[in-house]
Amino acid sequence: MSGQRHRLLVLAAATLGLGVAGSLQAQSLYQQKVEVPTTLEYDSNPALSTTSAGSVSRWRVAPRYTLLRREGADELDLKLGATLEQSSNTALSRNRQDLDGDVQWQHATERSVYVLRAGVAQVALRDALLDETGQLVTDGTRTSRVLAASAQRELTELYTLSGSVNASWNRYSGTMTPDSRQVGASVEFGRALAPGTSVFASANLSNFVPDTPFIASSMMRGVTVGYRSNIPGDPWSWMVSGGGSSYTGPISDTAAQFAAQAAYQAPRWSASLGFSRGPVTDSLRGTFSPNQQMRAGAEYALTEFTRVGLDLAYNRTRGTLTSATRSVGMRVSTELSPLWRVGFSVRRLQVERSDFFVNTRAASTMASVVLTYSHPDF
Repeated sequence: MSGQRHRLLVLAAATLGLGVAGSLQAQSLYQQKVEVPTTLEYDSNPALSTTSAGSVSRWRVAPRYTLLRREGADELDLKLGATLEQSSNTALSRNRQDLDGDVQWQHATERSVYVLRAGVAQVALRDALLDETGQLVTDGTRTSRVLAASAQRELTELYTLSGSVNASWNRYSGTMTPDSRQVGASVEFGRALAPGTSVFASANLSNFVPDTPFIASSMMRGVTVGYRSNIPGDPWSWMVSGGGSSYTGPISDTAAQFAAQAAYQAPRWSASLGFSRGPVTDSLRGTFSPNQQMRAGAEYALTEFTRVGLDLAYNRTRGTLTSATRSVGMRVSTELSPLWRVGFSVRRLQVERSDFFVNTRAASTMASVVLTYSHPDF
C-alpha cells in the first residue's frame, strides 16, 4: 500500500507541475524541458555469475521533465521522472517501474548562497551498488528519500565559510539488505590565494543507523585540508585534499583519506580524472567500510554533431568480504535533428569478490543503443 501511495504522490506532483507550467508558459521566468531516452540493451551475463547463467535483453524508456523558475535572487528547480524497463528474462533481470522526483530552491545574493533540497528516487540496487561501492548483490529496489540544506558565505574578499546538513532514508525490497537512515553535517573554511585558486579546511560528521536490532549504529568523523585551482581562461582545473577519518560501530577503524581530481576542457576535447580513498557508507554490512575509487573519461567532437568517448572506472570496498569492479566503455553519439539524437555504447564489466578462503571473478559485456527525444524550453 505504501508503494502505491508513493506512486500516486509522484504522479500527482507531475500532473500539478505540468499544469502549473502550462498556465505560466508565456512568462519568461519559467523554463521547461522534456527528455525521453529509449534504450535497447544487451547484457551477456546480468547475474555476473562465474558459470554464465545466461544473457538478457532489456527495453527501457525513462521520461524526464524539468521546470526551472528564476525570479530575482531566487531559483526553483523541479524534476520529475520515471524509468520503465522490460526484460527478456525476468529470472535474471526484473521488469522495473521506478519513479523519482526532486525539488530544489536556491537563494543567491552578492555574498551568500542558500540551498534547500528534497527528493525521492527508486533505483535498481544492483546497479547502484556496483557504481557506488563496487559491490554485487541480488537485484532489488532501493527507495531513497533525501532532505538537505547548505549555505555559503563570503566573509571577506579572501575568506569563505560554507556548511551543509543532510538526512536520508533508504528502503529496500527484493533483497536482504536492511533498511537504514543516515544524518550528516559538514563545514568548510576557505582562503583565496589568487583569482581561481584557494586552500581550504573541512570537517564532517555522519551517523548511520540500520533499521534492525541486530546491527548497532555507526558514527564517522573526518577532517581534511586541500587546494583548488579553477583559473578563469585556463583549460585545466584540479583539486587535491587529504586528511584522516575514524568511525565506530560494528566495525571501528581510523585511516587516512585522500582525494584528487583534474579536468581539461578545450573546444573539441574534454577529459577528467579522479581518485579517492576513504570510508563510505556500506549498506550491505550496516556500517562504514574503506573504499578506493578511480574514474577517468575523455570525449572528442568528431564533427559539430558527433562525439565519441571513453570511460574507465575502478571501485573497491574492503571489509570481511572484499568487492571490486573494473569497467571500460566506449560510446558514440550523434545529433539527428535539433530534437533527436542517437547513441551507441559498449561496456566491459569485471567483478572480483574475495574473503579469507575464496576468490571469485566474473565478467559481463553490455551493448546498447539509445534514441533520445529532447525538447528544451517549450
